[in-house]
Amino acid sequence: MSRYSKSEQDGFYEQPSFCSNFLHYSWKTITCLFSHITLVSMVVSYCVLGAFTFEALEVENEKAVKRGIPKIRQNVTQHLWNFTQEMTALREENFTAGAIKYLKSFEGALLNAMTKDGWDGIEDEHKFQWTLTGSLFYSIIVITTIGE
Repeated sequence: MSRYSKSEQDGFYEQPSFCSNFLHYSWKTITCLFSHITLVSMVVSYCVLGAFTFEALEVENEKAVKRGIPKIRQNVTQHLWNFTQEMTALREENFTAGAIKYLKSFEGALLNAMTKDGWDGIEDEHKFQWTLTGSLFYSIIVITTIGE
């Protein structure tokens, strides 16, 4: 449908009527608003759904990692105690070499927990990194990173 119609008699275009203009601009406004509202609501729902998903997936893993840290510390402590019990005479050279070996394994286990398992250094099982707000923030970061 053309907004302008050509008159056969004089070759001039006549102006569209008020009703035609109103319908045309109303349709443009409505389609623009609905398309933007739909897009924004889809992005917001993606972020919220992603926040709930990330939180549900990661909280149990974070708890398991936090439960493992005291066990790592207990193992090193027990190894050091057993090491001192096995020594017939406590000599600084022998003890230092053995203690360094066990402490390096402890350090490696802590670094592994931080770099690969995502441990943040806090052992309290009631404090999480993956709260709903943290997960929402992560979800927003993911969508903005993918969007670029």
